[in-house]
Amino acid sequence: MLLLVCLFGCTHSLRSPQHKIALIHSYQRGYSNAERINKLFASELKKNGLQCEIKSYYLNCEKYGSTDEERRISGFIDDSSIWGADLIAVLDDQATYSLMACNHPKIRKIPVVFSGVNYPNMELLQQYPNVTGYIDKPDYLKTCQMIERIMGKVCIHVIKGGTFLDKIIWKDLEKQCTGHNINIRDRVNERILNISPDSLENKKFSPFDSEKPTELSYLDTTMIAKLVSDSVPARRLLWMASGVFDYSLFLYTKRDFTTLRIGSLFDNPGFETINEGFGTNDYMLGGYFTPIEIQIKDMAAGIKERLNKKIPGRQLQQCAKQYVVNWVTLEKYKIPEERIPEEYIIMYKPFSKKYSTLILIIKIVVGIFLLLFVSYLIYIYGREKKRKQDALRNLKYEHELLSLAMESGNTYAWRFDGEKAIFDSQFCELIHYDSPQMHFDDMAKFIHPDERGKFLHQVTNISDHPKRTAQYRCKFTGEYQWWEFRYKQICHNDNIHIITGLLQNIQEVKDKEEELIQARKVAERAELKQSFLDNMSHEIRTPLNAITGFSNLLTTEKDLSEEEKQEFISIINDNTDLLLKLVNDVLELSRIESGNMSFNYREESVRSLLNSIYNTHQLTISSPLKFIKEFPEGDVFVHIDNMRMTQVITNFLNNAKKFTKSGHIKLGYRHQPASREVHIFVEDTGAGIPKEELQIIFDRFYKHNEFAQGVGLGLSICKVIVGKMQGRIEVTSEINKGSRFTVVLPCL
Repeated sequence: MLLLVCLFGCTHSLRSPQHKIALIHSYQRGYSNAERINKLFASELKKNGLQCEIKSYYLNCEKYGSTDEERRISGFIDDSSIWGADLIAVLDDQATYSLMACNHPKIRKIPVVFSGVNYPNMELLQQYPNVTGYIDKPDYLKTCQMIERIMGKVCIHVIKGGTFLDKIIWKDLEKQCTGHNINIRDRVNERILNISPDSLENKKFSPFDSEKPTELSYLDTTMIAKLVSDSVPARRLLWMASGVFDYSLFLYTKRDFTTLRIGSLFDNPGFETINEGFGTNDYMLGGYFTPIEIQIKDMAAGIKERLNKKIPGRQLQQCAKQYVVNWVTLEKYKIPEERIPEEYIIMYKPFSKKYSTLILIIKIVVGIFLLLFVSYLIYIYGREKKRKQDALRNLKYEHELLSLAMESGNTYAWRFDGEKAIFDSQFCELIHYDSPQMHFDDMAKFIHPDERGKFLHQVTNISDHPKRTAQYRCKFTGEYQWWEFRYKQICHNDNIHIITGLLQNIQEVKDKEEELIQARKVAERAELKQSFLDNMSHEIRTPLNAITGFSNLLTTEKDLSEEEKQEFISIINDNTDLLLKLVNDVLELSRIESGNMSFNYREESVRSLLNSIYNTHQLTISSPLKFIKEFPEGDVFVHIDNMRMTQVITNFLNNAKKFTKSGHIKLGYRHQPASREVHIFVEDTGAGIPKEELQIIFDRFYKHNEFAQGVGLGLSICKVIVGKMQGRIEVTSEINKGSRFTVVLPCL
């Protein structure tokens, strides 16, 4: 838990802190640029890596006087202070001026960044060193020159009001434009205003026309006319702006109610020296100013700097200006894009128009690709169609061959529909059955009684096996013959399983198999007899040679010592016993083959039987071997032949003595009440038997060591004897660790 807390704390500390920023607009809520500015502001702050919560305020400066504006903005400051604002951002001249003019004490304690100011009040600004910002001082000369380059020689109308800002604007305009071949007039030339619409014969003229009407030939330079709306009759103003003069247009120098309304009356596109409304009003073509996107971008960078406790080197910074043109307005007034100089920036151009060449190339490439793709599909379709035709032809050919093959043999087709088997007509004729459909219960009547249960069981589970082959004796033609049922499940696209198959008479095959089996048995018996004779001749020759050889030595050699004579006699006796055992094994095998092996069954005590065997072999197993018995408490009784069981256990003990040089030999038994069995075992610590030989040690004539004595019949005889007594032999062994032979018998 502590680790999770630490990780959460580290992660939280790596994130940028959450800042609260109060954004004050100069105009009313919902004005033309409000929503766009709010989105741009939030986006640019995020791009600068600032996690900010923004609260917007709207001064609505066009509605209120200066006193009310200062009172409202003081309320904004109090509210943002309670909210916990870290910084105040201000947009445009009026809100910036009112913020400083209200003289609120908290303004000096919080960072303030303004933007979009055209004419800052330097006297007030010097009183607030904590207030920094970005200005966009209007450049009237470059804007007028831009108008002239696009529209030609025109009459530019500028609103002149009676406010302090109007006086500053007109003074600055005259200062910039004087001496630059621009005619500045306090009012529109009376000669122009007195021209009636009838004298122009209702004809409109464009600044792009090559010829000017003779009546207006005196307009040989760009003219700026002061437009005081209070001094111009409304009818004359509307007539002048209605488009009769195609060379008459409006220049926006400030944002107020009068400017917006009068500017919208002109039929020709307007130009601006400020960015207010650019991009939202489609009658404003462009101008030389700082676009709102750059203004907000610079402002966001300044806010990041102030939030990082840094003060800019300059309190005021001029935003970068651009010659910008609104593409939407170009389209509206049908102004050719070729008329726009290359250094001018055309904004808000749709992606499809801006990258029309690239899109055309992409369309061509996509068209070519689609054409190639369709061609490829046609090629694939043609190839697939040909392949299907070939497949159908081959299928028809194979069907004919299959039909011929089935007609010439005893093979019949069938299928299963979920309830009944449906056979072909030839099979129905064979069994004299009227309907090609047959229920499996009716089919079972033809099956041999010994195999009918197996048939019905497999039919019940027919859908559980996707593929199966089964053979039954069936009485289809008057006698039982072997028939083979084979089927396979086929799944269609709708996941419906269909079972189809073949029914074939295999009696001839079974007859051939039986002949082969009998021939193989005859060959195996002949091979077994030959192998038996070979083994017996080898095994009998060895002791006979020893008996004959040492007997001759005893009779011919006169110089033998008594010790040597006794050794030779011992060798003769051992080989005589071996020869006798070989003869007995052969006799036992003969009785097994003939089925004449007799058994005398009676109830025997396992404890008494093993005690007797232990006492007999205790004297023959000497040091370094230990002979151990392991008998549990209590006795167990079995129904066996005492002599035959003694023969089996003795064989196990003799084998253990033969292959165990050190350690122990253990004789014992264990009672298993749960299975009602007794396990009699002989365990040794000898050489052990390889795992791969455990399955063949009971085969006749098998010998692990070809040079060891014996013909390899002992274990084979033991297995038959134990089997006759309803038991079994189990063997476990490990190389160099010993073996364990266990006789498992049922208890009484």
